[in-house]
Amino acid sequence: MKRWRLELIALGLATAGVTWLNAQHAPSAGRIRGFAAASSAAEAARERELKAAPSPKIAEADFDVMTAEPHHAGSPYEIKLADYVGDRFKEFGLEVTRYEYSVLLPWPGERRIDILGPDPVKLQVEEEKLRGDQWADKPGILPAYNAYSPSGDVTGDIVYVNFGVPADYETLARLGIDVKGKIVLARYGGSWRGIKPKVAAEHGAIACIIYSDPHEDGYFQGDVFPNGPFRGPGMIQRGSVMDMPRYPGDPSTPGRPSKPGVERVPMDKIETFAPIPVEPISYRDGEEILRRLKGPVAPEAWRGALPITYHIGPGPANVHMKLQMDYGQRRLIDVVGKITGAVAPDEWIVIGSHRDAWTFGASDSVSGHVSMNSVARAMGEMLKKGWRPRRTILFVSWDGEEQGLLGSTEWVEDLATELSAKVAVYVNRDAGAGGTTFSSSAVHSLTPFAHELAQSISIEGTSKTLFDTWLERSRDQSPARDGHPMLKLPTVGALGSGSDYTAFLDHVGIPSMDMGLSGRGGDGTYHSTYDNPDWFKKYIDPQFKYSVLAAQVTGVALLRLADAELLPMDYESYGNQILEYIRDIEQQATTASAADAKRIDFAGMKSAAEAFTKAGAALRQRGDTLLAGSSTSSGQALAEINHRLMMAERDLIEPAGLPDRPWYRHVIYAPGLYTGYGVKTIPGVREAVDAGNDARAAEQATVVIRALRRATKTLQGN
Repeated sequence: MKRWRLELIALGLATAGVTWLNAQHAPSAGRIRGFAAASSAAEAARERELKAAPSPKIAEADFDVMTAEPHHAGSPYEIKLADYVGDRFKEFGLEVTRYEYSVLLPWPGERRIDILGPDPVKLQVEEEKLRGDQWADKPGILPAYNAYSPSGDVTGDIVYVNFGVPADYETLARLGIDVKGKIVLARYGGSWRGIKPKVAAEHGAIACIIYSDPHEDGYFQGDVFPNGPFRGPGMIQRGSVMDMPRYPGDPSTPGRPSKPGVERVPMDKIETFAPIPVEPISYRDGEEILRRLKGPVAPEAWRGALPITYHIGPGPANVHMKLQMDYGQRRLIDVVGKITGAVAPDEWIVIGSHRDAWTFGASDSVSGHVSMNSVARAMGEMLKKGWRPRRTILFVSWDGEEQGLLGSTEWVEDLATELSAKVAVYVNRDAGAGGTTFSSSAVHSLTPFAHELAQSISIEGTSKTLFDTWLERSRDQSPARDGHPMLKLPTVGALGSGSDYTAFLDHVGIPSMDMGLSGRGGDGTYHSTYDNPDWFKKYIDPQFKYSVLAAQVTGVALLRLADAELLPMDYESYGNQILEYIRDIEQQATTASAADAKRIDFAGMKSAAEAFTKAGAALRQRGDTLLAGSSTSSGQALAEINHRLMMAERDLIEPAGLPDRPWYRHVIYAPGLYTGYGVKTIPGVREAVDAGNDARAAEQATVVIRALRRATKTLQGN
């Protein structure tokens, strides 16, 4: 679903956390985090075996099957691919189970946008078919649309709103421009697409058109396909506009799995549909509209790369827009392959990648799924040689991710009690096998684990590891400034939403990690027909060496998590990051209003976070001491510590949920109501401060304090 990029949405993360990150506790030389010195050598040997296993040839053959036909959720080929993945898992020696759900999912019917004047013209709406392109003529390609838009038939003047985020409407207000009764034109970028119609409707707009400006992923970035990897003038970005910051998954069954007999919310009561009609268009069509706008010249920051003067309007461009959406129940299939653990079978490490795509999904997400398949294959070979993981490993092929994290959300809601009791860590693999630049976002108990993982993977033909490319990227995104030192460790982002970790972390409280590899041009055909094998093999990974690299880092992550005697979680690291978040919100609140800030118990939050940090440090030290021993009692004590490490994250779940969106229950991480994919850390407090609601902020501060105290008791064993 999401474009793979490290988002420093966690405010102040790039610089505020540097001091404590540089002091993170590494294991002694020769020892792998979570392993005793004696077992580290055996683990290193297993990792060498696994890293040697992925084959470019096999990865390409797998890729060719999974991209052979369009396979959006509910399509015939997507169902065939469920069979294919299940058969492969069985072939590798995994125990396979299928989970089926019936979800409310719209497909596009009639879509029409006509410029009525000046100079009337009917916009293309359909994606351009490049001459000689064998993929664009394939049957079954889903037309370009925004999922969960309502049907509608509207006419109005156009107002250009830049990215269409709240700050852009503040600019419009200063200019005296009102969008009430108008159709807004927004460009992709600046936020998740679902925010654009949401904010437009709040300001009285009657419809929203979203276009891809070449400044973001077109010719401004480089040559366009077929002469380069970037978006051409007739390509259109599909995508969901469901209000996922309210809740993801089937809109008709929030909190419940979409199975026969389940109670469903009536269509007219569903909260997550886009409030106004929404349709995506190409930048060729976007230019047709923009050329016909007058009014003020757009501010410099609003100007894209089209060869025009960007005006805001309103009008005189007047547009008729008609959309007809076909809502119905569609079949989803999640496929699970299981390797049962030998020592702790009821501790699970789950890895998931989504199988569905908007069209062919070469990058998003077949590239990620192929790397997961490669790891399953490699571990299957290890099973044949007698290896068994300490913990159970589940490989999950998700369906329906693109429209709103449907398959993963329904599965987690279906099995929530069992997953809460058993899952130690969820690892997510979305798009992300297109280069050598590594990135990761995770709960911050896994920050040191992520750093050491990246250090363990060398990039063939270079002297670098993935850690090096990750650090370079982090420094590019957070350069040294006056008063702030250069980063010494890569930045682990905070998890918001936008991929299949969301239900695990935000609803159930399961520690989660997302990771991927990127390179130049990897987003150039995002969610278009041209995210296809020709584009991918020509410009992204011709030799499938990045697929091998992705499998290596994914496989080592799973091996370490599944085989570690002590789960590699560092709650001292986590606590220090939480303290940074609290200080950042306190500074924000104090700057906004010193009087209001006094009502919020920042001292109590910091005290609770400090106690949490101290308990995390003590537990880590106790675990390290036990790893140095070898007695039976040490093994039993480690098992008890592992249980505490698993359960402490559950304590950060508030059963009542966040204000106005009870499905989201994590008190440290959530997608922002107006950032979409982007995270809001300590969301209950931060969003109340953003809104100037000091009473709610004070109330939510007590919720955070209670949660941190619960987690502290768990870490202490009380």
